[in-house]
Amino acid sequence: MESLNTFKLEQALGFHINRVSYLMTEEVEKRFAKAGLNIVAQDFAILMRLLSGGVLSQATIVDLMMRDKTTVTRRLDGLVKKGLIERSPNAQDRRRFDIGITKTGETLLEAAFPIASGFQKELVADVSDEDKEITIQTLRGLMLHLMEIKDK
Repeated sequence: MESLNTFKLEQALGFHINRVSYLMTEEVEKRFAKAGLNIVAQDFAILMRLLSGGVLSQATIVDLMMRDKTTVTRRLDGLVKKGLIERSPNAQDRRRFDIGITKTGETLLEAAFPIASGFQKELVADVSDEDKEITIQTLRGLMLHLMEIKDK
């Protein structure tokens, strides 16, 4: 059994997942900025969700992004100010908002996507397809397990 004195943070899976996530986010945002794109990784992810999913409720975006409501609302506010998305009251429930991507948002994604996609390919260029698949399956399994725990 591990104890506080024998535990090594550098051997913890969560430590490495968090560091990789941080470094990937930092690098893709640096590349966006270098290309003159005024966007961060979370904004890119929201825009990609809207492009593929169409108009989504704000609550759905919160769930998809796995972020708290306040953080997502702040991101959405910024995207509205930049003209990248539109927020409109839901036709059935005026307390809810529907979010859709604008033409300006689509144009920005057309410029940002090759940067993000190219970075992803560059990052895993030396990783075999088998290792990529195992990693994705393992992370997906961990995510599903954590979601089950969360919902209990």
